[in-house]
Amino acid sequence: MPRTVPTTVPTRAPAGAISTTSNDVHSGAVLQLLGGRQFVDHTVAEFYQAVGKYLAPDDISEHGKQQSRQAQFLSHALSELPEPTHTARARFLARGLNPPLFEAMLEFLDGRLQELGFSPQFRARLVESTSALYDRCEEPLSIAC
Repeated sequence: MPRTVPTTVPTRAPAGAISTTSNDVHSGAVLQLLGGRQFVDHTVAEFYQAVGKYLAPDDISEHGKQQSRQAQFLSHALSELPEPTHTARARFLARGLNPPLFEAMLEFLDGRLQELGFSPQFRARLVESTSALYDRCEEPLSIAC
C-alpha cells in the first residue's frame, strides 16, 4: 500500500531551509518552517507506527499516551514562548515520557528532516536543543528541609 502524506506536511524542505542558520532553531519560526504542529503530530505518529510492532504488550498500553506527550513536548520545544514559561511548561510535558523512546524519536525526527532536505547543521542544532531541553526537565527536584 502506498504511503500517503497530508498536503500540509512538507514533502521537502522550503528553499531557504537548506541553509537555515543554527540561530533559527531558537525562534518560533522553526515550528512553522517544519509545517507546524501538524508536521510534529504526523512525524511522531509515523515513529510510533514504525516501532509499535516491536513494543511489548505492556508498552503498547502506554503507546497513545507517550505519542501524545512526545508530540506536545516537541511542538512546545520548537515554539517561541519566553522564559521561564518555556522551561516550566516543558518540565510539565516531559513528565512520564519514556527516555529511551524519546531519544529514539529524536533520531527518527532527524532522519525525517534529512529526507526533507534540511541541512545537517540545522538538524543537529534542532535535535541538540530539543534534547538539552528534555535533559533539563529530567533534573531532580530539590526539596527544602
